[in-house]
Amino acid sequence: MTTWLRPRRLELFLGLSFMLMYGLAFPAMYQSLSHGALLLVLPGVALLSWALGIWGALMVGLTLLPFYTVLLNSVGAPWQPGLGDVVLVVGAVGLITCLVVGLFRFQYDRRWAAEAAMRKSQAQAEERNLELALFSKVRDGLARDLEPLALMRGVVDVLQEHPRFDSIAVYRPEGAYLRLIWSGGKQTLPERFEPTHEIVHRAAHQAETVVMHSTEERSKAGLLGERSLVAVPLPVKGRVFGVLVVGSTHTDLEQRDVRFLEGVASQLSMAIDRAQVYEALREQEAIYRTLMETLPDAVALYDGSRVLYLNSVGLRGLGYERLEEVVGQPLSQFVHPDSLPRVAERIQRILGGERDALEEIRLLTRDGRELEVEAQGVRVQIAGHEQVLISIRDVGERKRQQARIEYLAYHDPLTDLPNRRKLWVVAEEVFVADRRKRETPALIYLDLDNFKLLNDTLGHQVGDELLRQLALRIKEVLRQGDLLARMGGDEFAVLLPSADRTSAMATARRIVEVFDYPFTLGEHAIHVQASLGVALFPEHGQTLDALARAADVAMYQAKQSQTHIAIYDPSQDINSVERLETIQLLRKTIQQGRFLIQYQPILNIAERYVNKWEALVRWEHPTRGLLRPADFVPLAEESGLIGELDLVVLKQAVQDQKRLGGELTINFSAVTLAHPNWVREVVRALVDEAMQPGLLWLEITESALLPERQKWLGGLEALRGLGVRVALDDFGMGYSSLAHLKQVPVDLIKIDRSFVAEIGQSQTAEDILRAMLQLASAFGLKTLAEGVESRAQLEWLAHHGCHYAQGYYIGQPMLVEQAASQVVCKVF
Repeated sequence: MTTWLRPRRLELFLGLSFMLMYGLAFPAMYQSLSHGALLLVLPGVALLSWALGIWGALMVGLTLLPFYTVLLNSVGAPWQPGLGDVVLVVGAVGLITCLVVGLFRFQYDRRWAAEAAMRKSQAQAEERNLELALFSKVRDGLARDLEPLALMRGVVDVLQEHPRFDSIAVYRPEGAYLRLIWSGGKQTLPERFEPTHEIVHRAAHQAETVVMHSTEERSKAGLLGERSLVAVPLPVKGRVFGVLVVGSTHTDLEQRDVRFLEGVASQLSMAIDRAQVYEALREQEAIYRTLMETLPDAVALYDGSRVLYLNSVGLRGLGYERLEEVVGQPLSQFVHPDSLPRVAERIQRILGGERDALEEIRLLTRDGRELEVEAQGVRVQIAGHEQVLISIRDVGERKRQQARIEYLAYHDPLTDLPNRRKLWVVAEEVFVADRRKRETPALIYLDLDNFKLLNDTLGHQVGDELLRQLALRIKEVLRQGDLLARMGGDEFAVLLPSADRTSAMATARRIVEVFDYPFTLGEHAIHVQASLGVALFPEHGQTLDALARAADVAMYQAKQSQTHIAIYDPSQDINSVERLETIQLLRKTIQQGRFLIQYQPILNIAERYVNKWEALVRWEHPTRGLLRPADFVPLAEESGLIGELDLVVLKQAVQDQKRLGGELTINFSAVTLAHPNWVREVVRALVDEAMQPGLLWLEITESALLPERQKWLGGLEALRGLGVRVALDDFGMGYSSLAHLKQVPVDLIKIDRSFVAEIGQSQTAEDILRAMLQLASAFGLKTLAEGVESRAQLEWLAHHGCHYAQGYYIGQPMLVEQAASQVVCKVF
């Protein structure tokens, strides 16, 4: 409301001007109009009253009488009777005029104030409605998007609709700066704010809202004409994720604008936080889904009555294409009836909180086939419900591979006959049975004459075909209980479970008769002959080793006499005296430690460098020259000297390791493992030479894995605890089985050279070798292939995952002085 304290300047100026002009013109007007000139002041009085309001009008009206008196005195008007009445009447009229005009002005001011208040209220309501509408649009946009950049863009686009917001932008902290992410409006804001800017310091670092108005602040900001600027931080999880900056060029942003922007920023921060949580959950869900879909094992989710989920491996394994085909189905649709009761019982126990163990069960595929699997369940809680997560691994293929490997371990891949190890196993069983039944087994050794000449002349393929045909012919003339085995090369053996001298010789003659007819080998018809040696139990030996030696000696007697068949004759065994002398000399050599040790390099195939050496003992015999282990190690075992021999080799090799570098592999016989002090001697050798246990590998033969010798393996476990590692020699040619491999401390298996030799020549041999490598991988074992003699063999082994290679292509055995300088070049 307008009062005298707040006069209207123009109206007051006009009123005062009128009164001044009236005062100046009053003498002239009084001369012409006399007392009527007093009434001419009323327009000026009314104008002043309107300008000053009711209280000012009252004051003007009260000052009229003194004003009239001054005017009359100024013109020298005589105060005649009646002049006072005129002045009073005119003064009263002026006062009334002032009061009337003042009252009108009072009513006018009240009406104007009410209308102004209404307009302001309407403007505020419109602003509130606008803010509510924009805030609603912001919330709707934040609810639709789940990506931080899209959320910030949406907020900027909505805030452009606010009439006081000319420039809107979102910045992200980038190092010490604030970098522009998205902008809208007139886009007068900079691309980035420098580290010294107040917005960076307060909004980005201290998470404070910054309001800037002054010209000085604008100059500091380096802005392009904003009259005011507001920067609101966007805190997410305790750190400033971004800064919302809004500028106005034509008006100052009010406190309500700041509160509105802070509300929008709060919603945006929560939306970004939600988006990050959702993104993290989506990433985790993608990881878990990928993991479930790429696992090599099947995974199923079961709620106790129906299947809820089955991954792709499980679907394929059971013969289904879509998840919808199995979801909701009972477990009885997939479990074999024989396994169903046990499975149902296990499910209830798992849901009851018991821990489950891995167990083999049988499943049914969609087409009715049976699957052998290992299954294990665990209780999980999903959406408040107890469910069972079941991992399922198909073991059918592994069992088939196991059976195949076990078969190959005891059979010759070329002729499909039992091999030497199978012969030894069966013979031991026969010998035990014969002691009870008082039956007399016999053993026949067979060796082809001049087989090497045939191989060199017609080739190995022709020689292999001859061996296959020979195996078939011999099997046809044997009795049902007789066992024919291939010992290796062109040597065969026949075990007769029950035979005397007459029947054994009869069998030998039937075998010789198979050579009466030529063998058709491609375009060639070849006549071959063989030499057979016969040994009888117990006449020629009471142990299998003794009987085998006797048969072998008899075979060479038959070859020398060219009689084709010979029964062992001790009187003609010149090796007996020689054997005794050799044992005495071997004992003396062991005591003196005069053995020659050569080192053969072992190649790390993946890294393509030699990092292992195998210590190979040689004996410089005074008359027979340099002997290999096969010439004297069996004698050392039979005479009980093998343990001392192994320790002599160990001590010398450990001393040489410092000059060799890398890891060292040493062969230990099964007899040595049985010695009570062998572990202590190994540790002592390592300590004396300060050699790290992790650099030592002990090679054991497969005979150490026989069930009755499991007590020997405690020492291996103790050494492995110190870091020493164990390799199994000649895998696939001996006694080992998968059951033993799971129970013994073995880190590496050495694949026999006979398998490696047929790489590129026999698909069957390659399949066998591939299966061995896969089996070793399944058990987590390293593999080493022996007898690598060509680059093609090495590349095949590298392609199929073999870890190490050893053979003449890698390097021949050599003295320690030569080992460091003659290895790598040939390999590459």
